[in-house]
Amino acid sequence: MSQAELQLDLPLGGATPDTAGGQFSLQFDDQPLPFRLRRSQRANVSLRVDEQGLQVNAPRGMTLPQIEQAIREGSRAIVGKLAGKAAGAGKLPLPSHWQDGVRVPFLGREITLCLDGMRDGIALCGDALHLPLPPEAGEKQIKDSVQGWLQAQARLAIEAQLVAGCRRLGMALPPWRLSFAAGAWGGVDPDGRLRLSWRLVHISPEEIGSVVCRFLSQLGAARPAPELWEDDAATLPA
Repeated sequence: MSQAELQLDLPLGGATPDTAGGQFSLQFDDQPLPFRLRRSQRANVSLRVDEQGLQVNAPRGMTLPQIEQAIREGSRAIVGKLAGKAAGAGKLPLPSHWQDGVRVPFLGREITLCLDGMRDGIALCGDALHLPLPPEAGEKQIKDSVQGWLQAQARLAIEAQLVAGCRRLGMALPPWRLSFAAGAWGGVDPDGRLRLSWRLVHISPEEIGSVVCRFLSQLGAARPAPELWEDDAATLPA
């Protein structure tokens, strides 16, 4: 990063639009939306959601009203990305080694992998996930088998929460797809289609429902402006 890009985060209200940076709050959908403002010599404004919330990088000469308008243009994406971060994406206790006896998070609890070459298919019995694999199966084979099963379960769990959420919100079931990208829990495409991560299957149904409802609530918001966004995907454990 160049010296011109180095910026200072100041306390709330501690900066004017032409100073190096600061902490601000924008009234958004009757709720305050705090954001960190950093000034630079770049030509355009860009948005980024990280573990501390929303960060806005803007040219030094851009006024605060212009910056706030750029934030509003990216409103749908902002709330969706914040929802994904708040849900804890990227902090899942996945196993470092895929082998017999390891435990994997599943719908808010942990299940134990059991290699069972006598079975014809994968079966969950209580808290044990029986895999139709021999004891000498390699880690990649075990991982692929488990993740394939988890992704199928994720589709069922997410769809159930979508149906329930739409019923509560009084809306029709929107088009959606399972996301395999590393990063937050999902998002809303410019055409209004939902993207929801299969990794939601690791958290409880109640938490899945909360994430899903946050994304559903954004479908009526303004279209996001993808060109505003920097790459803010935090890699999830594989």
